[in-house]
Amino acid sequence: MVDTPADTLCEQQALSATFPPQFLEFLQSNHINPNIYTMHKKLPRYVRIVQYAQRTSEEIQKLRLEVEADAGCRVSKVPGVPGFLEISDQSVSMSQINASACGDIVGMDVSSAIAALALSVSPGDNVLDLCCAPGAKLLFLAELLDASGACESKRGSVTGVDIAAHRVATCCKQIAKHAGHSRGHVRVFIEDGTTFSTLAPRDRWWDPNAVAAAAAVVANADGEAENSGRKPKSRRKKVVEPGKPWFASRPLSNWYSNSGTELYDRVLVDAECTHDGSLSHVQKYERWGLEKLETQVIGDNRPTSVPVLQSKLLENGWRLLKVGGTLVYSTCSLSRYQNEYVVAGFLSRHGEDEACVEKINVLDDIQCKGSITADDGSVAGGIVASSIWMPQTDVEWSEQGLSDKRSLFERMHNAARLDPMMSNTSGMFIARMHKLKHSPQQPLEDEIVPLVALPLSARVHAHAHN
Repeated sequence: MVDTPADTLCEQQALSATFPPQFLEFLQSNHINPNIYTMHKKLPRYVRIVQYAQRTSEEIQKLRLEVEADAGCRVSKVPGVPGFLEISDQSVSMSQINASACGDIVGMDVSSAIAALALSVSPGDNVLDLCCAPGAKLLFLAELLDASGACESKRGSVTGVDIAAHRVATCCKQIAKHAGHSRGHVRVFIEDGTTFSTLAPRDRWWDPNAVAAAAAVVANADGEAENSGRKPKSRRKKVVEPGKPWFASRPLSNWYSNSGTELYDRVLVDAECTHDGSLSHVQKYERWGLEKLETQVIGDNRPTSVPVLQSKLLENGWRLLKVGGTLVYSTCSLSRYQNEYVVAGFLSRHGEDEACVEKINVLDDIQCKGSITADDGSVAGGIVASSIWMPQTDVEWSEQGLSDKRSLFERMHNAARLDPMMSNTSGMFIARMHKLKHSPQQPLEDEIVPLVALPLSARVHAHAHN
């Protein structure tokens, strides 16, 4: 059934009447069209095929047909995004799909996949996911690394970091259930991403023989301590399960994987945000209570504090990135204060000889395929990206107080937005940055801020709400 213009208008009017006024003011101040939330039921549901690279085309086709039968609607491959399926009916629950219960598929919006694919993971890369929980992108990155054909001498690694212990616990459960032998690449830390400083793991950290050799060194040291009359360190079991160093349940394995000596090749900063671009996230508040949505977005002065947090995460991710490496900054917000202003603030601290915002080639590949008929005969809609937010006229540049900042926006013109009104996905902002050289001087703590802070009027509203 196709919605008529009258149906759409009624839905838009209902939204305006339902959403808390403070949330509507937040959308207005960020140039976010409230009508994006009418798209939730119109967008497809996306799922990722677990261990896609290890499956044959026949197995993938069989799995697609099984998902289609359980879903009771059309299920298609996503053009340009290998391993993803598009379920045409958003209302289909994952609980009704047997492949989900068996661990063959996981729910993951394709917008998140594009952010991970924008890193262009290569064989042997050491990858850092600085805000990794609940783990969907971390798992995807581990599989991308596993499928990249890394050489035996340098298999690479995926390091996940998150500040919340309960979210990391969820992440580890996902790894245990879905990662397969990709888990041999993964280690996870409960730490603050703004201050995390552990370097990429030492060479062959994943190899149980290398860890066992280090264990022998520790054992010899304990033996010498006993012979000399000194109290030896507690006994450690020397056997380390192959392919499972991420568990880090044994002190030696943990020490070995933490003893890195180099920076990371790829860094993903999928930063904490207000989640206003995630339609499924906002839709949950219809059940939880829309007054809680207001708290989630603007409570505790979040419109001001979140961009500062994002700036610090981005800066630390950049510090941990090696020269020649790639960093992707992304959020599921459509707020310019959390996206363009955060990246512009970063670029104001790092000149053109240090940082370059590169084209996101995976988007070109996806968009050029458009809406096509796949090899299996199924048809999926195209994914369309839009350009970043920026003033369009001299008057607008002046009104926004950005007349002398145009060069920063010009430097980030390769960044992109996924707008639910046209992208066929949930909302996402993505900027891919290449590190040309190390910064000669680290910025001071109070310098790590977005280019523009939230307008005073909006802050007054937020404080009044609290």
